[in-house]
Amino acid sequence: MRVQVRDWRFRLAVGRVRGLMAAVLLVAVLGGVSGAQDNKPTVVSEAPPKPEAPTDKKVALLSRAIHLADFVGMKPREELKGQLTEIDDFVQNSPSDGQPATQKTVAYLGYTSGTLYVAFMCFDTNPGLIRGHLARRENILSDDTVTVLLDPFHDRRRGIWFQLNPAGVQADAAWTEGNGTDYSYDQVWDSEGRVTDKGWMALFAIPFRSLRFRPGGADWGVVLMRSLPRNSETDDWPHISTNITGILPQEGTLRGIAGVTGSHNVQINPYVLGQNEKTLETIDPLNPFFSQRSFEGTAGGEAKAVLKDSIVFDVTVNPDFSDIESDQPQFTVNQRYPVYFPELRPFFLENANYFSTPIQLLYTRNIVRPEYGARVTGKIGATNIGFFMTDDREPGETVAPGDPLYGKRATFGVGRVSEDLGKGSSVGVMYTDEEFGGGWNRIGGVDFTWRATPKWTVLGQMVESSTMQSNPNSAAAVFPSGYAAGPASYLEVDHQGHAFNMQSSTRDFSTGFQSQVGFIQTTDFYNNQTHSNYQWYPKHSKVQSYGVEENNQIAYDHQGNRIYHYTSLDAFVLLPGNTVLAPLIGQNSDTVGPQDGFAIPGNINFTENNGGFVMRGAPLKQINFNIVAFRSGNVNYNPAGPAPTLLNQEDVQALISFLPIHSLTIDNTYLLDRDHEAHGGQDAYEAQTLRTKINYQFTTAFSARVIVEYDSTLVNPLETSLLRTKDVSTEALLTWLPHPGTAIYIGYNNDVQNIDRMLCNQLPGGGCDPGNTVVPRSPNYLNDGRQFFVKASYLFRF
Repeated sequence: MRVQVRDWRFRLAVGRVRGLMAAVLLVAVLGGVSGAQDNKPTVVSEAPPKPEAPTDKKVALLSRAIHLADFVGMKPREELKGQLTEIDDFVQNSPSDGQPATQKTVAYLGYTSGTLYVAFMCFDTNPGLIRGHLARRENILSDDTVTVLLDPFHDRRRGIWFQLNPAGVQADAAWTEGNGTDYSYDQVWDSEGRVTDKGWMALFAIPFRSLRFRPGGADWGVVLMRSLPRNSETDDWPHISTNITGILPQEGTLRGIAGVTGSHNVQINPYVLGQNEKTLETIDPLNPFFSQRSFEGTAGGEAKAVLKDSIVFDVTVNPDFSDIESDQPQFTVNQRYPVYFPELRPFFLENANYFSTPIQLLYTRNIVRPEYGARVTGKIGATNIGFFMTDDREPGETVAPGDPLYGKRATFGVGRVSEDLGKGSSVGVMYTDEEFGGGWNRIGGVDFTWRATPKWTVLGQMVESSTMQSNPNSAAAVFPSGYAAGPASYLEVDHQGHAFNMQSSTRDFSTGFQSQVGFIQTTDFYNNQTHSNYQWYPKHSKVQSYGVEENNQIAYDHQGNRIYHYTSLDAFVLLPGNTVLAPLIGQNSDTVGPQDGFAIPGNINFTENNGGFVMRGAPLKQINFNIVAFRSGNVNYNPAGPAPTLLNQEDVQALISFLPIHSLTIDNTYLLDRDHEAHGGQDAYEAQTLRTKINYQFTTAFSARVIVEYDSTLVNPLETSLLRTKDVSTEALLTWLPHPGTAIYIGYNNDVQNIDRMLCNQLPGGGCDPGNTVVPRSPNYLNDGRQFFVKASYLFRF
């Protein structure tokens, strides 16, 4: 059980180097020893354990397509009984690993030359408690669901996750061992869902041309799952034990899928966009202005071709990244390091797991405004390949006309090749390159994953960077000045078990290391972190599990200065309805000095105890929540004077969703970050975010959505140099989305801020002050951007 708290200070924990290296040595020396923790007090069946059921199933060729209408009374028609493969021995994964499922589930499988069919019969002794809402695609994670996890290459490393709720709403994701589900992945498939007086049914119809698989391979990996959130229960076939790391290493095998092909799979996905837009442009702070585009039209699109069912070629021209989706709010004020925002743009999302490594060397949100792009991904035998290139017009548009790099473009190139070795182990190489204005940032290195035992996994990476500044006569500061080079490394040891879990890692980014293509919060940084938990599973109790969790994190720079040391400890309880209660205590310690840019003679250490709680769950099918409240310490990284100060901090992060009727979802987010001086008690700043997203789903394809968000930062100018800001944004969107790639969007976005209508700090004689280019704030609001757009796209598949 991992309790999620506010930010990176608590997400993982940390240990010292000797503890990490001891863990590596322990794995290497003891190898397959299961460890003493296996004898800790967990739930043990009173009866002798039953032998594991067979995990191989022969899949039959169907004479025709099937539908839920073929399962009257939640049984297949007589003529189908001999054609379908039946699976009914589902076993609990949670909360009681290895125990029989509390509700009966039967799955029927078959295939035609073009489609794989999986039908779930989910029997329920109390159908009134079934959770299944008509919602936007992929917004079903709090509902009852069934899942088909396919591993078409049968390599036990990557899979495709198909998921349905009782209303037939789809979700799909790319699954990567070690990273889990990436719901940004989208694929075309058909589905049905229906609630009955005996439970509910779901049908998956997955075209083979929507999958990538080894040519001629008749054996596929598979895991079937059913989730019952009211019991915090997940049932699987085959049994997925929590005593073994990973899901795909325990997958079953579907045999006999022969004579199928996804060949002739060519896709063309054009779009057209029309919009009216008015936006405040502040690229040149001495010449701010409103740009306006009336009835502007543009077009572009993507094309895809699949070679031998396993290698995918993608190209895009003028990709459209209009704001169909917006970022989920998070804390961004007074942060020591940059804040991570996930990628939302379709072209960069597909097959992104081919470029995933322990050090995040590719962060595509660094590519802001591309005009073209190309990508090759796939698998040849045991070799995984990924190559990617694109341009970016943004760097040349951030400088004023007359700048030597005005209008110039950056180019990006990324390549990764990895080789599968044995069960779950691999080795790979990766290279990234950004070029702009005669400068560059180039990184290359190797990485590995070693599955030492079913419970212990070791992964690591070593890279080297080379960075040269671009044209020194330009104001486009894409790369740091001068030349820099240096190494970076990562080492992690993981243990996964039913009762005991641990993750311990170390990162080392040298002073000269730079990554402009990836996401690296800071360099000149040495960090060790450890997270571990232990939990018990009582019998015959409303408490499904309880345990303790420890987090420890410490970091130094390469001059020996300590950067921070964070520790936390919590006890947690898991109740039905996926409800978790966890009080937390800990201590924060931050060290800052002249090396951080402050005009102070030496290092200052700030230490403060902290405490709070985490609550999350879905006790009823009409509500789910995730609430974190904390009282801790913080550093004033934006002081009014030269020296940072210690702040007492109170923060709240709450996400509460209401589903009052079958088709309506209301998501509410509230963030509060209130800080005042620890010595003297003066208020420093208060940042708040209130966001409401209302979605009404008319059908699985047609929906209406409204988002209203208010962000404010109230400041005491005597204590902080932060600006007083207020921002109100609204978004309205009508969507028709029958399947990914084919859609019509009609949207309106509007934003108002407390910006002074003069738009710049003016000198007494007129003109903008070149010594103060920060946009001035005002008690009044100014509409700094609005957009009305219509976008249509269509997916052609040949």
